[in-house]
Amino acid sequence: MVSSEPRLRTARSSAVSTAPKSVWPAYIAIIGALVLIVVALGGGIIWYNSRKSTELMVAAAERQMVETGEKISDRIELLYDPLYAIVGIASQVPEIKAPLGDNGHPSVAMLLRVFRFYPQILSLYVGLENGDYFGVTHIAGESRARFRDAFKAPDNAAFATKIITTEKDGARVERWLFLADDGVEVGRNDTIAVEFDPRQRPWYEPALHSDHVEASDLYIFVLNNEPGFTLSRGFRATTPGVFGADLTEAHLSDFLSKQKITAGSLSFIFTSSGGIVAYPDQARLTALLHHGGQAGLVLPQLSDLKDPVAAGLFAAYRKSGPAGNFVYDVAGRSYIGRVVGIPARYGRDQLLGMAVPIDEIEEPAIALRNETLLYSIAFLAFTLPLYVTLVVFWIDRRLGRRTSPFRIAEDD
Repeated sequence: MVSSEPRLRTARSSAVSTAPKSVWPAYIAIIGALVLIVVALGGGIIWYNSRKSTELMVAAAERQMVETGEKISDRIELLYDPLYAIVGIASQVPEIKAPLGDNGHPSVAMLLRVFRFYPQILSLYVGLENGDYFGVTHIAGESRARFRDAFKAPDNAAFATKIITTEKDGARVERWLFLADDGVEVGRNDTIAVEFDPRQRPWYEPALHSDHVEASDLYIFVLNNEPGFTLSRGFRATTPGVFGADLTEAHLSDFLSKQKITAGSLSFIFTSSGGIVAYPDQARLTALLHHGGQAGLVLPQLSDLKDPVAAGLFAAYRKSGPAGNFVYDVAGRSYIGRVVGIPARYGRDQLLGMAVPIDEIEEPAIALRNETLLYSIAFLAFTLPLYVTLVVFWIDRRLGRRTSPFRIAEDD
């Protein structure tokens, strides 16, 4: 009788040699599939969250552009509305219509009170039909130190009054009085000959023959050789004249420079023909201004400014129109643009433009995505070995009862 023991050993040896070849590829395939599912699921979640976060941030930036536009419009109204009321009322006050004297005007106390309530006003003045002039300029504060230097005013002067009268011999002379904040005189300049004539300024003629407050276009102020705007209204008296109030363009430019939706965003005021009215970099704009005679000013064009973002916004606006926000590209960079019309009461044919780089809007979402990805990779690197070990152990326990080489070895 032939023994069956050699055949049993041969079978066991065959099982031991062939089992790993049939089991381990299955282990690897199953583990690989599970790892792929985990990575794909995690990556998909990260991608989806990043995309939705970007969309939300872009939508939030567009809403913020709307709010910023409203904020700037409200600011412009707050700048102009008090001036409209002041000019409209003051031009009819009897003190304003009184004749000028060599040492001032009876309206000076009233004008100083106006400055204390509305410090954004640069100057208040009266120009008369006979060429006489009386004006008060607010020169207090660090921002207006250049006025004190230009006028050679004392350091404690808060107001500078300019008086132009006509002498009996027909000569026109100019006097300067400097007042402290309480209205007390702290200095004066000697009488000098003058060439300034209020009747030749752009704010005079339109207001003299109007029953309403007139708003000037941007022009150069004689006081500081800088651009600005004037609201003025004429009055009837023994000597007719015009009452006016000045607001510097620098005030608007300074305000626009602070309206930042992102670090690279831009807000500026321009005309439908492409002229620049107010720009955040006031020094850059002033350097481009050109005199058009004593009473005029030619607005610089966007092409003169050499700002591709502003020029791109203007081109996109003319192409797409003012309806809502629009997207345009400049040198491979995408921007969200918005243009808002300014009421004619605060500036004829003027528009507010805003531009925000899209990559700066997306930057927080990209940073969040990268941070999430980094933490996810670190988490997978830490947990994946443990996860693989558990999966292998579970599969081995499930398959080991039939094909595990370890069980065969033990039985042997």
